[in-house]
Amino acid sequence: MKLLNPFIILLVSVIITSCSSSNNNDAPYVLTTENIAGTYEVTNFNIDTKVTSATEVAGVLVPFPVATSTSNGDTFQIDFTLNTDGTFTAIGQYRVITVVTPAVGSAITDTTILLIDEAGTYQVDADTYTLQISASNDGFLQGNFTIVTFNEDTVILKQETEEVIDTVTTEIETNISFVRN
Repeated sequence: MKLLNPFIILLVSVIITSCSSSNNNDAPYVLTTENIAGTYEVTNFNIDTKVTSATEVAGVLVPFPVATSTSNGDTFQIDFTLNTDGTFTAIGQYRVITVVTPAVGSAITDTTILLIDEAGTYQVDADTYTLQISASNDGFLQGNFTIVTFNEDTVILKQETEEVIDTVTTEIETNISFVRN
């Protein structure tokens, strides 16, 4: 029995250590121009916008909401290609449903089919995990995007911008998801 106890302890130790460590020695998928290059299908595209204004009351600048809007894309038929030379193309169409909700009054809904025919350049920054896109026009994608998810199959981008004109501030958050073809 004394010989059996050390054997059982050794057996249990071997089982626990073999179960606790995975033999996955794969390096993480590194963000590079070469790794992000490919043809993608758009799976999600939405834009949330908040517009506020400000007025002076008794010498104090008081902000107040003007409107919010949500735009959700669907029915994507877009060929989106990132090339290894840092160029991209986006050709196709998708439907977008936009709901604008003013601070006063009823919400307004609009459905539009948007046609896309864009080309431009992009730069990957692995240190800041961002993708800078410069399109030939101000259409589908433009500006600096934070890369939320990046792996062999999926890229998810997020962009937050703020535009201030006089006393009107517009905050825009864009989210877009791609799956590699």
